[in-house]
Amino acid sequence: MTPAKRASSKASDPAAPAVARPSLDSALDDEARNSTVDRALRVLEAFLVGEPQLGVLELSRQLDLDKSVIHRILATLVRRRFIEQDPASRRYQVGLRVWELGQRYRAGHQLDDLAERELTVVVGRHPYATAYLATLDGADVVVVRTVRGPGPINLYIDQGTRMAAELTCTGRALLAHLPEVQMTRLVNRRRQAGLGGRPGTALKELTRELATIRRQGYAVSRGEYIPGIGTVAVALRGANGEPVAALSIDFLIAPETQQLWDELPRELTASAEEIERVINAPG
Repeated sequence: MTPAKRASSKASDPAAPAVARPSLDSALDDEARNSTVDRALRVLEAFLVGEPQLGVLELSRQLDLDKSVIHRILATLVRRRFIEQDPASRRYQVGLRVWELGQRYRAGHQLDDLAERELTVVVGRHPYATAYLATLDGADVVVVRTVRGPGPINLYIDQGTRMAAELTCTGRALLAHLPEVQMTRLVNRRRQAGLGGRPGTALKELTRELATIRRQGYAVSRGEYIPGIGTVAVALRGANGEPVAALSIDFLIAPETQQLWDELPRELTASAEEIERVINAPG
């Protein structure tokens, strides 16, 4: 993974009419999008990116909803403990219920524990490295687990961090194993939402790079996202070859870590094969 990191110390039909009528599916989509449930979920999703606390005006502008609507939704979410209001700033943040749901999600996923065990072994051999398990959500990559190395100084990304997949080494390792039509649709949709001011790669170039990643079995970043930070990533695939998650390791690019460019692809590939053997076993 290579987003912003922290450093720390361990101390058409011609016959069709000119004006097309909305289809039943699109009408249903519009109805669903305007439902109270959908609006409440959009409010919750707003807390996935940006600042940890948001105000009513920010949410109103971001979601294009009236302030009175935002107020009503927030009041309900606060009452149900999905959202909390800071008594000092009067701004809102994610509540305890969201964390509880996240714990239930984690408890039902054997993959997380397998990955953490394998990654702990790998980073144990590389003091200044940090390992991650991440998943693909649309065209975003989301950090699920972070395993920090034993060195006195290392870099890390918080669990729950979300980034545009095409910008990261880990995200590209996952995109590489999607059908090209699906990958293109997801990436184009994500680009419409914006890439946080970062330039996107031409789609043809991205497709060629993903083909290389798929062929060699891993992805690398040599400081392209953040200068001085190297990343190696390997996708975990399900029984039908679909990407289910990815393992990745970040490390400082230095003469002392030069050998990691050769060692980490082998080690992460071995870890991925062991995890896939378990999760894809019959029964």
